[in-house]
Amino acid sequence: MNILRLFGALAATAGCAILGIAPTWAGEQSGQVLREAYEVPVNTQPVTRFDVGKKSEAFILDQRPQGPLLFRYVRSREVFVLQRVPGPRGDMMLKNDLGAVMVRMSRVGGPVLFPERSSNGIPAWRAGPALPLGPQTVHLEDLRPALANIASDLVTILDHDVTISARGADESSAWLYLDTALNARSAINRIMRNPDRKGRILPELNEIRLVASQKQNVLLQDAKLEIHMVISEGFAGRPSSLRLAGFLSGKRKRADKD
Repeated sequence: MNILRLFGALAATAGCAILGIAPTWAGEQSGQVLREAYEVPVNTQPVTRFDVGKKSEAFILDQRPQGPLLFRYVRSREVFVLQRVPGPRGDMMLKNDLGAVMVRMSRVGGPVLFPERSSNGIPAWRAGPALPLGPQTVHLEDLRPALANIASDLVTILDHDVTISARGADESSAWLYLDTALNARSAINRIMRNPDRKGRILPELNEIRLVASQKQNVLLQDAKLEIHMVISEGFAGRPSSLRLAGFLSGKRKRADKD
């Protein structure tokens, strides 16, 4: 399929998340037990659910060695690709594609979740193994109606028609097109729900294009949002909803991935 086009009323085409850092002293048995409870080798439990005080902030980390580091809130469908960045005192900072820390993994102890940039962090603990964060199965023939459903949602959000197109989609990549469209919907909805937050205002938007490319990029020109995806990179080849929201609210013309 070279181009999927959904227009106005026909398809309602609107856009067819420890501390446990208490001092541990040598020879202190209770401290050793606590440390050992937290230190579960990644290779024995590469996909782990972590719980926090708020059930809505529970999350899953997928640290399988053959793929990128993936994160998903249990309550959400969006998968984030995180980068490991060394931090102070031997900690590891797990950052999203905006460069914001989502999780801090302490050298000794459990992780700390940062659901918002302004958050002071929420201690988390391991709750056991979880299912891998792989892509959903989406057949090419199901892509058009799925985009139409997203379009219907966006018509309600934006109160006007928008054209959405999927260029270069095939059977093996249909899931990524749908995933990217869902991220776009989430980003637009987030801005529309909080129009005054940090001065964020959604720019004029009449068309959304999803394009297979050699480099990930987001462009906005003449009310046309174009999202370039690198199909071979899977989740890492498309922007998160947070990056899309940051881009749209910043009203920049383009946003190449670093």
